[in-house]
Amino acid sequence: MTNDPLNKRLTLWKFLGILVLLTPAGCDSSQNLWAPSQTRLQEEAPDSFSVVFATSAGDFQMMLYRDWSPLAVDRIHYLSRHSFFSGARFFRINPSVVQFGYTGKPVLDSIWRTLPIADEPVVSSNTRSTVSFARGGPNSRDFQLFINMTDNQDYDTCCDGGFPPVGKIVSGMEVIQSFNSEHGEEPVYYQDSIMLIGNEFLDRQFPRLDTIQETRIGRF
Repeated sequence: MTNDPLNKRLTLWKFLGILVLLTPAGCDSSQNLWAPSQTRLQEEAPDSFSVVFATSAGDFQMMLYRDWSPLAVDRIHYLSRHSFFSGARFFRINPSVVQFGYTGKPVLDSIWRTLPIADEPVVSSNTRSTVSFARGGPNSRDFQLFINMTDNQDYDTCCDGGFPPVGKIVSGMEVIQSFNSEHGEEPVYYQDSIMLIGNEFLDRQFPRLDTIQETRIGRF
């Protein structure tokens, strides 16, 4: 039905997506984020590098290791370099994991949802402080990450292929532990709404979630 709000929102998605692709980007970084080319996406990251996440609760630092999951680490390098995560909320917080990745911008998330990362074997283990991509089936990793807050070695083999770690938190675990956890698991059950409406939905339904302000990338 044409009056269905969901249909209207999906139509708006398509329109905005086409508009983004047809409008010249204001700068190269913006174009890489909103209209990524396969050539750029296939560029290899350094063997190891760090990303500092500046958040509303303080900073934490993540070290990435390309030999743990090359394609996934390449993707994090790309996304962090082009400020993809700026504005993302830490929407799932429980004693086991802290999850984030939705930018809060529905059109941007929809673009990257169509660019999944191929599956890779589990090389390291989901021990405390390691970071992995969330996945919902074969070849479904995209932009959502989770931080292991405890030893979750069952994630190494579960769920039709496991969750390959990509790196680990080397400083700031106390910052992550301080994130607002009042909503717990509940936002996970509204991921369709997060995709469709973005931070407007999260801020209304689950206020006071901590936020990524910027990412700063380095090399070691």
